[in-house]
Amino acid sequence: MLMTKNTHIAIGVCFTAIFSACSGSDGSETEGIDLRPKTVPEINQPQSISGPLVKAGKNSVSRYIKNGIYTATQTPDNDLEVTTAVPARLSDSFSTTNTQEVGVDEADRMEYDGNYLYLAAYSEWIEGSNYQAHVRVLARQEDFSLNQVAELNLTDQNANINGIYLSQNRLAVVSTNSPVYSIDSRSIEPWAATKSRLALDVYDTTIPANSQTTINIEFDGNLLSSRRIDDQLYLITTYVPTVDGLLPGASTDEEKLANYLKILDTPDAELMPKMYINESAQPLNTPQDCAIPSAATERDGYAQLITLIRVNLQQPNDISASCLSTVANVAYMSTNNLYLAGTTDTQTALHKISLDNELSYQASGSVNGIIGWRGPGNLRLSEKDDYLRIVTSDYQPKDPEHVLTILSQQGNELLPIAQLPNEDYPEPIGKVGEDIFAVRFFNDRAYLVTFERIDPLYVIDLADPFAPQILGALEIPGFSSYLHPLDNHYLLGVGQQVSTENIPATGTTPAQPATQQGMKVSLFDISNPSAPIEVNSIVKEQAYTPVEYNYQTLSVLNTAGAYQFAMPLEEWIQNDGMSIAIWQPKHSLMLLDVDTQSTQPNLIERAQIYAKSEQDAYIYAGDDRSVIHGEHVYYIHGNQVWHSLWQSESVIDGPY
Repeated sequence: MLMTKNTHIAIGVCFTAIFSACSGSDGSETEGIDLRPKTVPEINQPQSISGPLVKAGKNSVSRYIKNGIYTATQTPDNDLEVTTAVPARLSDSFSTTNTQEVGVDEADRMEYDGNYLYLAAYSEWIEGSNYQAHVRVLARQEDFSLNQVAELNLTDQNANINGIYLSQNRLAVVSTNSPVYSIDSRSIEPWAATKSRLALDVYDTTIPANSQTTINIEFDGNLLSSRRIDDQLYLITTYVPTVDGLLPGASTDEEKLANYLKILDTPDAELMPKMYINESAQPLNTPQDCAIPSAATERDGYAQLITLIRVNLQQPNDISASCLSTVANVAYMSTNNLYLAGTTDTQTALHKISLDNELSYQASGSVNGIIGWRGPGNLRLSEKDDYLRIVTSDYQPKDPEHVLTILSQQGNELLPIAQLPNEDYPEPIGKVGEDIFAVRFFNDRAYLVTFERIDPLYVIDLADPFAPQILGALEIPGFSSYLHPLDNHYLLGVGQQVSTENIPATGTTPAQPATQQGMKVSLFDISNPSAPIEVNSIVKEQAYTPVEYNYQTLSVLNTAGAYQFAMPLEEWIQNDGMSIAIWQPKHSLMLLDVDTQSTQPNLIERAQIYAKSEQDAYIYAGDDRSVIHGEHVYYIHGNQVWHSLWQSESVIDGPY
């Protein structure tokens, strides 16, 4: 179910005035006649309504939203996941944020331009002192040591930083006044109405040591995801309007009717999210800017609003927005379009919004199965040549069934044009009982990893969007949960090694779950797609890397096919020096490289940079980051930075 709201949306579709008997935008009486209901209304429970969306007009959208608020007063909370494949081409001299699509930047906790490192420092409580979240500005010296030259404080001193973006001489800091959740991870429950705000602080970094705030903007709602294309920053937010004074869990007809009438009497302007520029409130949209399902009736309703906001970082007062009401778990963005995906029962609803000047709603569709919960959901989607490719899983049967679907826009519908498996290629994706652990699209290929005890790496041909087919598969112990395509037909896989004991014959169900033994990084040769090969692998026992579930923790520098990789590592070592053996974490940055142009490429471990923090408290490895600048490496652990060289046993200086 979806509403698209856009300050300039141009959808020339007529919508039947299903709410013609509704009260006006302020819920007041019309021409002296009270048209409000005298009995408890029969409102449908929130549901996914298939089909395209339309801009239905102010009264229709107003009633649709208010119906949704009414059902929330008597409907239990529903869980909603959020999350929100070409590897980014990196600079010849230093690495930048690892992203899904070339030209589509993603929020990260650090930015580096070769001379200055901008680091989002999270709030800390040390020895009773509270250090507020801020951005550290560190200047690179000639010897590659760092010197902090500025500290950028947020307008809201109690905010938590969700991510930062650097575009030319503008630094954008996205923060919320609620606890920080991983970008594109889990959203709040759709019915959990809150008054949270999302904040955007934009700084002029022309002189980094003297960076100045150019604007502070706040938006009602919670962050679902964000992206940046050139100077245009896109924020995708969720908002559930609230009405004060409602009786939760109303049970009698009198209580239910009182709730409904109070909702109807609430002015529409109070239900729509607002933005606040330097504390001055302005509407983001009005109900007539929104779109709702064309098949909605006067008894349907849904309260959650999804808003796509675009901010020009060079002229931050240039803001446009588009509004939708929908179940949305995953946000995927190409350079041309935004796709929202939402799980509804056993299907995934899809909605396409163009990144044109109007941020206009384009089409909707659905596919069988859900995106699942293993790994970033956005990696399950990809757009190429106006075709949307998506991998979903159906968990209703005894054993999961996985499907790759290709869709094409036809009018205001996204229609499937091909699937895999199909009649010509009926082979299932994955053996019986296997789940999908990794998906990566790259040009005309898709790479999938399924796993239960053995890791089949599938190579899928998508050159003909009407006839996808499995070209080949490789079975090895363990699994990859992240795949990174390389030049010259190579592929990097990051995951876990598993025990090879009691592995059953091919095609049979394992008698017991696999035992994970440690982090595994593999180099695959996919030059012959019908027979992919694991060239070599590196295993670290009793360890994992957050790259397995957050690809932004991986740094990649590609110099004409010669790759350098830096990834955080968290090892658990046993302290036997005490009377009781205690497992303790040990953090490091592992440095790997491979030259894909050599006659016999091999993945080589060069060094590990160990961070000795000044703090004794545990620091989450998922927030670790790194920068590769030629033969120099910066390792970020916690709010501190270490520096070393790209060689074994190199001196580690810092922390800075």
